[in-house]
Amino acid sequence: MIEAGLIIVLVLAIAASLFIIRRSADRKSEPAEIINAPQFELATRLQDEARTLAHQGHTEEAIKHVRKQAKISAHEATLVVQALMVGRVFPDPETPATEAGPSAVIDDDLLTRLHALVAQDPHKRTAAIQLLRDRTGMNAREARNFVNAL
Repeated sequence: MIEAGLIIVLVLAIAASLFIIRRSADRKSEPAEIINAPQFELATRLQDEARTLAHQGHTEEAIKHVRKQAKISAHEATLVVQALMVGRVFPDPETPATEAGPSAVIDDDLLTRLHALVAQDPHKRTAAIQLLRDRTGMNAREARNFVNAL
């Protein structure tokens, strides 16, 4: 009788352990929340400098740099740097906006930027993929395949 009780307790413990392990694995595979940074127009050079500083571990310097150059509050600069770190690309005020929307043309300037973004973060490449999608209208799979081919 005691042996049957121990077996039941052991089976329940194993089932609970498997449930907990599976649940924690599901949580890890969920995509990270996209940071809701304010809508700013930031110069491409400023975005690249801030992203590079942040990826080198100098997040505070990146925030100060963005705050000074863009003349925004510390909180807004923090949100911008966090967004840059996860791959967001802000529109450049010097790049004229076309009324027709994204262009399917990939020019030398875009290729140069893509190479620079891939060099900054060769494993993640999210900033390069997002820039390519914004500029050309490609879907996520096409943009990822293009950036991976660089």
